[in-house]
Amino acid sequence: MSIGDALVRFLDSFINGYDEELFDELWHDEYEGYSNSTGTPVKKANLKSFMEASIGVVTHGTEILYENDEVLVAEWKCTFPKNSSRKEGSYTVLIWHKLKNGKIISHRSGMTRTDH
Repeated sequence: MSIGDALVRFLDSFINGYDEELFDELWHDEYEGYSNSTGTPVKKANLKSFMEASIGVVTHGTEILYENDEVLVAEWKCTFPKNSSRKEGSYTVLIWHKLKNGKIISHRSGMTRTDH
């Protein structure tokens, strides 16, 4: 299974809570990202907290736009419920993942609310 295929499975898992085992398979232990929302660095543990606060998110579709050994680009269409990590509503998220040794080592994303 490619990293892209595993990411699609992972994003689909949010409705019932995220798949912690698959999370650990996908994200590198040295993961270091950046939150555009808060303007702060994000470590793997921070990302895990976000995942835990995202239970109930409905995935409407995930498309892998590009994938090679170094980069994975995906578009994720989803709806966040009340009391989750984001304001309730539907979003399209474009995510650029940097890969290292077959795992996500960093990412940048942009979210656009689509249900105004």
